[in-house]
Amino acid sequence: MKQEIKLDKDKTFEFSTKQIGAIIQAPTGQGKTRFLSYLILSVAKIGADVYFIDGKRADLYGLRFAFSVDEREKHVACTPNQACRLLRELVEHMNNRYEKYFSNENSAIGENYSFYKLRPIFLFFDELIATLGEDKKLGKEIESYLIQIMLKGRQAGIFAILSSQRFSAEVLSTTIRENAGMRVALGRMSKDSYKMVLGDFYDELPAAEKGIGKGYIFLDGLGWSTPRAFQTPFLDTSKINVKEVLKYYLLKGANLYETGEI
Repeated sequence: MKQEIKLDKDKTFEFSTKQIGAIIQAPTGQGKTRFLSYLILSVAKIGADVYFIDGKRADLYGLRFAFSVDEREKHVACTPNQACRLLRELVEHMNNRYEKYFSNENSAIGENYSFYKLRPIFLFFDELIATLGEDKKLGKEIESYLIQIMLKGRQAGIFAILSSQRFSAEVLSTTIRENAGMRVALGRMSKDSYKMVLGDFYDELPAAEKGIGKGYIFLDGLGWSTPRAFQTPFLDTSKINVKEVLKYYLLKGANLYETGEI
C-alpha cells in the first residue's frame, strides 16, 4: 500500500520519503481540528497505528474511545507525566526496531520500515504549548523525545505531527521545525507566527486566501523555494463519526500488520 497522503489535486504528504513529520498552526476556529481529523483517518486507513497527546484534553483526547479499554492508556495522553511516558515508550520502540531490523549482520542497507513490513506509527501531538507550559522540567524531557523522533523516526516508521494554535520559540525548537518536512499555517496570523512555522519566508509569501482551512503549506524535498497557497481537504465531521471510522481502520490495520515484532 502506498505510503503517502493526498492533500489536494497537486500536493501529497510523502511522509515516508520526502516530508518527515509535520507542524501545523492555526488560530481557534480556522480548521486545525478538521485537518487533523483528515490526516488521522488517512494514516489509519493505510494501516498505521496512531498515538495522541492533547494538552488541552479536548478533541484528540476524545479519540481515546476509538481504542479498547486496555489500549487507551498506552495510546492517549494529556498530562505532562502521561506525555513523557507515552513518548518514552515510543522512543524505546523506535530504538528496538533499529536494533532488531537495521543494526544486525543481515540488515539490508538503505531500506526502511516498509521493507520489513513494519506497521507505520503516527504521533499526533495537539496543543504542544499547553503541555510544555504545565511543567517546564518535564517539558524539556518531552522536547528531547520529540527531537529523537523527528531525527530518527523515518527509517523506523515513526512519525510526529505537531499542532498548536500558536507556537513560540520557547516551545518549538529550531531542530524540530527544521526537520518537519510539512509545515502548514492556516488562517490569519502575525508576521512572527508565520515565520515561526514557515521559516524566514514572510516577505516572499504568495497571495493566498485566509480563512477556515486556508493558508500556506511548505513541503520539503520538492525543490520549493517558498511556501504555497493551500486549502485543506474537506472532511465533513457533521456527517462522519471520526471515532467510529478510526476504530474500524485501527482494527483493520492491526490485523494487516500481525508480524509479531518487538
